[in-house]
Amino acid sequence: MAPLKVGLCPALTAEVLNSLQHAGVRTVTEFVCMDLELMMTRCCVSYKDLVAIRKVLLVQFSAFPVGGSSWYKEILSTTAILSTGNSRLDDMLDGGIYTGALTELMGAPGSGKTQICMSVAIHVASRLEQNVLYVDTTGACSGRRLQEMLQNSAGDKESAALSRIGFRRIFDPWQLLDLLQKTKAAISKQSELFYSKLKLMIVDSVAAVISPTLGGLQTEGHAVMLNVSRQLKVLSSEHAIAVLMTNNVVQGELSEPWPGLGRSWQHIPNTRLLVQVTGTQDRQMLLLKTPRLGDGGEP
Repeated sequence: MAPLKVGLCPALTAEVLNSLQHAGVRTVTEFVCMDLELMMTRCCVSYKDLVAIRKVLLVQFSAFPVGGSSWYKEILSTTAILSTGNSRLDDMLDGGIYTGALTELMGAPGSGKTQICMSVAIHVASRLEQNVLYVDTTGACSGRRLQEMLQNSAGDKESAALSRIGFRRIFDPWQLLDLLQKTKAAISKQSELFYSKLKLMIVDSVAAVISPTLGGLQTEGHAVMLNVSRQLKVLSSEHAIAVLMTNNVVQGELSEPWPGLGRSWQHIPNTRLLVQVTGTQDRQMLLLKTPRLGDGGEP
């Protein structure tokens, strides 16, 4: 609660403030909630001055209501849907990956998470002509493989598409936090052309950098994990960027799939997809969590 102090409004002089404090009125909330006539009798301050003070305080500290139509228009202007390049996956995600939200792709090692991430990055860079920041934390993403995939999809636009993909390789959470801070600063300052059209950030994988700090005698791992999640949310929401990240999967108490970073991480992503191997080369994808659709499905 904001304290009352001299200078908030012309009528709130040191003498008036002293009288209010003696009457037990020390904060803005206490002032605006108290009956003015009762306050006048307790503080020996004129009713006219109290009304003037209240009007100024209400203007300075009240939240202005926003209509539903205005709020909806603001959401439309700041939200974009990035197609993944896979029509069935887009249908499952209600159009694609949303900016301002965290989308998690979880699955066992070798389930194809990195392949999906690279495909999405290439589609966004080549077809949608938006910039992508690809953060590789496992060494699984190959620049040569990206180039080969671009040759097949972008054709003569390969060079332009490749310039839209920024690649970073990091191996600990502190490097990731530093990268997130620098990315936010670069977007805010618009100091580099690449960040002015940055629409997608891929972290493959978030579990690889956080898991080593969890468990055992290490006490800071949980705080680091929450800090990473907070920075990712701020980056996505404040700068209208879609975040796609991968995570491992573990078996829960009833053999159901759980995100590899545990219960604290379970509620971090806005959308969660599970990739499962069903055959030698077959993959099944299930939608486990989304703010838009009720049930998951198989693409």
